[in-house]
Amino acid sequence: MFRWIGGLFAAVGLIFLLFSAVLLQRDAGFSARAAKARGTVMELVRHVDRDRTQGISYTAVIGFADGSGQRREFSESVRSNPPRFSVGEDVSVLYDPARPSHAVVDDFWGRRGAMAIFLGLGAVFAALGTVLLVIDLKRGRTISRLLREGKPVEAGFLHVFRDKRITRHGDHPFRVVAQAMDPATGRLRRFESEAIWVDPTAQLAGRTLRVLLDPADPLRYHVDLSDIQPL
Repeated sequence: MFRWIGGLFAAVGLIFLLFSAVLLQRDAGFSARAAKARGTVMELVRHVDRDRTQGISYTAVIGFADGSGQRREFSESVRSNPPRFSVGEDVSVLYDPARPSHAVVDDFWGRRGAMAIFLGLGAVFAALGTVLLVIDLKRGRTISRLLREGKPVEAGFLHVFRDKRITRHGDHPFRVVAQAMDPATGRLRRFESEAIWVDPTAQLAGRTLRVLLDPADPLRYHVDLSDIQPL
C-alpha cells in the first residue's frame, strides 16, 4: 500500500518539479528579450470562488505604454487577498516587444509566482512520496528477514476483516486474524496480517497459519500468506 501511494506522490511531485523548471526556463528566456516600462494599477478585479469556501481574491489590471507609445493593459495572473497593489500605484513592468500584450509585473510573484507554487508543491509531494517508499522498502526488508530468520509459530485461523482505514479506488483491503500461544508469555495472542486485496476466507477455513516472530523483538511479527492464491 505504501509503495502504491508513495509512487503516486513521488510521480506527481516529479511532474510538478519538472513543470517548475520549465516555467523557470521560460522566465529566463522572456527576461532576456523583454523590455521594461513603468505601469500603473488601473483597477482591482474582485473574484469570488463559486463554492465560496476560499473567500474573495483580487487581481490587478495594469496599464503601461510600450516602446511605440501605445497604451497597453494586462491583468496579472496572481490572485491574493489582501490585494498586492492599490489602484493608482506605480509598478515596474516587463513586456515582450514582439507581443506587447504579453506582460508581467517585474517582481518575484509576477514573474515566478507560479513557478514557486509548483516548486513548493513538487518538493512536498516528492518528499512525502520518498518517505512512503522508504517505509515500504524497510517493511519489505523486515518481512524478508522474518521469513528467513523468524521463529515460526503455528496459529489458528480466526477470521478476515476489512481494514476501512485504507481505501483505494473506493475499496478496502482485507486482513487475516490468527491466534496462537505466545512462546514468550505462554498466553494466547492475536496476530493480524499485512493488508491484502483478496478475501482469503474460503482458502483459510480450518487451516493453521505460520507466524514468524522476530527473535530480537517478539512484538514484531509477520503472518505468512505466501500461499494465498489471487481470485
